[in-house]
Amino acid sequence: MLVQKFGGTSVADVAGFEASAAVVQRFAGEHRLVVVLSAVRGVTDLLVEAIARAADGGDFAQPLEHVIQLEQAVVDGLGEGGMDTAAAAEDLQEHRARLQARLEGVRLLGSCPDASRAEILASGERFSSRTMWRLLAHRGLRAAWHEPDVLPPANDDLLDSLVDIEAAAPRLEAALDADLQVLVLPGFYCLNDSGGVQLLGRNGSDYSAAAAAAALGAECCQIWKDVDGFFTADPRIVRNARCLEEVSYEEAMELSYFGAKVISAKALAPLAAAGIPCEVRNTYQPDRPGTRVLPEARQDHIVRGLSLLDHVASITLQGSGMRGRVGIARRVMDALARESISILLIVQSSSEYSITLCVRTHEASRAQRALEQEFHFERLHELISDISVQRERAVISLVGAGMKHYRGIAARFLTAISSAGVNVEVIAQGSTECAIAVVVRHEDARPATRACHTAFFSHTAHIDVLLLGCGNVGAALLEQIRRQSADLQGSHMQLNVRAIANSRRLLVAGDAIDLESWREDLEAKGTAYRLEDVIAVREQLGLPNPTIVDCTTDAGLAGQYARFLAAGFNVVAANKKANTASMAYYREMRDTAGRAFRKFLYETNVGAGLPVIDTLHALIRSGDRLATFEGVLSGSLSMIFGLLEDGLAFSEAVTRAMELGFTEPDPRDDLSGMDVARKLLIIAREVGLELELDDIEVEPVIPPDFAAGQPAADLPAALRALDEAFADRAGAADREGRVLRYVGRIDDGRCRVSVESVPRDRPLAAIRDGENALVLHTRYYQPIPLVLRGYGAGAEVTAAGVFADVLRTAWRPLDWASEAEQD
Repeated sequence: MLVQKFGGTSVADVAGFEASAAVVQRFAGEHRLVVVLSAVRGVTDLLVEAIARAADGGDFAQPLEHVIQLEQAVVDGLGEGGMDTAAAAEDLQEHRARLQARLEGVRLLGSCPDASRAEILASGERFSSRTMWRLLAHRGLRAAWHEPDVLPPANDDLLDSLVDIEAAAPRLEAALDADLQVLVLPGFYCLNDSGGVQLLGRNGSDYSAAAAAAALGAECCQIWKDVDGFFTADPRIVRNARCLEEVSYEEAMELSYFGAKVISAKALAPLAAAGIPCEVRNTYQPDRPGTRVLPEARQDHIVRGLSLLDHVASITLQGSGMRGRVGIARRVMDALARESISILLIVQSSSEYSITLCVRTHEASRAQRALEQEFHFERLHELISDISVQRERAVISLVGAGMKHYRGIAARFLTAISSAGVNVEVIAQGSTECAIAVVVRHEDARPATRACHTAFFSHTAHIDVLLLGCGNVGAALLEQIRRQSADLQGSHMQLNVRAIANSRRLLVAGDAIDLESWREDLEAKGTAYRLEDVIAVREQLGLPNPTIVDCTTDAGLAGQYARFLAAGFNVVAANKKANTASMAYYREMRDTAGRAFRKFLYETNVGAGLPVIDTLHALIRSGDRLATFEGVLSGSLSMIFGLLEDGLAFSEAVTRAMELGFTEPDPRDDLSGMDVARKLLIIAREVGLELELDDIEVEPVIPPDFAAGQPAADLPAALRALDEAFADRAGAADREGRVLRYVGRIDDGRCRVSVESVPRDRPLAAIRDGENALVLHTRYYQPIPLVLRGYGAGAEVTAAGVFADVLRTAWRPLDWASEAEQD
């Protein structure tokens, strides 16, 4: 004996009826079947709307006609397929007339009694089940339809009844004739001994099937839907969620109760009590095995899955008068029970100062009023100071019977949520340790769910990049990402570029931008944007740990880093303007990153691809202290002064550096010395000096107002006026065994950048042709200093440094085999 239930999505239209009938026919050869039907998809909601309109004295014709249209489309479609639909058409006409009469009565009365509500809402299942019975008979099966009086109610509740399973057993057996293959029943409602309709609660068709299976001692109860079964998370939220082969009844109850709309939690109780396995399978993919729900599932997963219950409100009662008072929690639950409001979860602080509970958002106002009335005396005398409501919250639950055997699960869960920049407002765990539930804001629920799924079900680190600025460095970065994508995947790392922006257009991709054609796509599909549009991408795509990469030189954009970090983005900056803004902003960015659990990385700000910042941080963390610093910090000036050493005139050296692409479009930006001053300021701040840019002493390479007003193209000619002076200076240095270099220096808290005459035996003398070098004299590194040397300019080198920072933003999932500790 098998019991099969087909949900509303399985009988959404004529194709669904045909698919469901094919499933029944497939099993009817080897099993006797009881088939339970939900209403056609959407019908119950439309009937609820029609009742509401009628009770308000309004026009209910539109939702009623929509119901009839949906059901008529099924009848017409079956008729086109060759089935005799005369009887079904008569049913539909009677169905319409009965609904019209009942709804008109509700309109005249101005309210809808529970008995009328039950009869109206049950009509959808009656139609779909009788239609399925006729379709099965048309397909040659020995099928019969029966009123649901074979499932007698166990109480008098007209809207949320229970089935008397013991009394149902003989009635079902009597209805199953010896030669009958299929008994078809309407779900969602039962009939009492007076013939009155009693509903089994919303989604009650699952419970109808479960009650029938328990009463008959069925081999299995199959729930047929438009999904493959229970997933590790909602696949509409988590793209790589996978279908679970098995779950236990306890796990299924937790997943269903907190949002997994696979099977009604109420339906699992009779199945669990009778020890009957349940299968959740896909009507439209019947060959897939689906998920088996068993008394004890294989413990091959520590965590079985995640569920998300949205549109929840949290209500908190707090006050010093609650401490030590017996019965507060009971009064809370009694007050809400009188209003027929279900409490989703409830927690009490260990100090007994507060109680927090969750209800559905649409019930929050009624719940608050009920609690205010219940605790009127306590509020009047300030024993309870506040009853506050936080609407539009969500409950994320981590479920797995295996969690009780491992330590650190809750810590990992909370760490994953914080990695998404999400704050947990409430946390609750039952004594069985099968589930941990947290309450977060509605808008944070999806990123948090994705982050948790990555933490527990993925062995791949995910990086989502939003690139701002796609000039030389940005374009080089995209090419490096494209080239390295296969190698990254081989290292269990998935890097997706989700957005690219230049100064005019923003291109956003739901999955990942094609890096073969990003230029064309940016021009063709990109749109004008504001900064708010960039920030909105995180919520729009539901990214748990996104990274903004700034490859511009825009000071205005750099001024938004703190805002980006607060909004949940990591920030990787090739742009050094942020770190050389005010000291107050320098601190703000770091404080914000810490509060938001985000990373602010800027390795390329000083030495392009050289590991300058990381080295400084490592030295400081190890207890080292900087004594003095000197360095060649400009690749363009390194090239110019190297050429000057070779005997080229100063103007020729600048021209050659321009031709090789080492300088800014206007070389005066390099020759001013301000770029080196900014880099030196960053180094000074990283080692603990609280300085502003104005505190750096700057000797420019050329006079500040030199060739003012002349275009950059005319600069080489103008620079000839300085050739003699530089030739004299270089010659004098050479005669003393020295060379000219543009040096940044920190000594005794004083910072200076200037042209220096460097002895040939000193480390900086050999730095030329675009190289950078940093010489650090520290407590540990002396008298021989620590020297970092390498190319410090060029798009490829800088992009490589940015790429390295981007990879450091990856948030890696837990390797349970090595990190989870079993009790």
